Amino acid sequence: NFDANDLKEKNIQYGVSFGPILIANGEICDGLDSGVNPRTAIGQRADGAMLLLVVDGRQASSLGATYGDLADVFADYGAVNAYNLDGGSSTVMWHQDRYINNCASVKGVRPVPTAFVVLKEGAAGNG
Repeated sequence: NFDANDLKEKNIQYGVSFGPILIANGEICDGLDSGVNPRTAIGQRADGAMLLLVVDGRQASSLGATYGDLADVFADYGAVNAYNLDGGSSTVMWHQDRYINNCASVKGVRPVPTAFVVLKEGAAGNG
């Protein structure tokens, strides 16, 4: 946790809130008990590769995932750090001009205030 002075001192320009921590320094964290829900999570491997995960939920085809389920998936893909993000009806992933998961909201996809945007190297906006 950082306060405003810490952020200025470390020159941190961008951040995201998350919780709980799923994997820290290569170890799956304790206390990941939870129910099944749609989930959104992010992780990183030791080589720096970022891992993004969404899990559908509240549907006949997918009830969702627990925090422990997310940690297991990230561990299988070699994550050394992984974090749960906002899930539920905010769980959507867009790839190549379409949503690739089924939004859990009965009202359909809703606007979300935060997004991770991944561009190919050299793409517009990818300095």
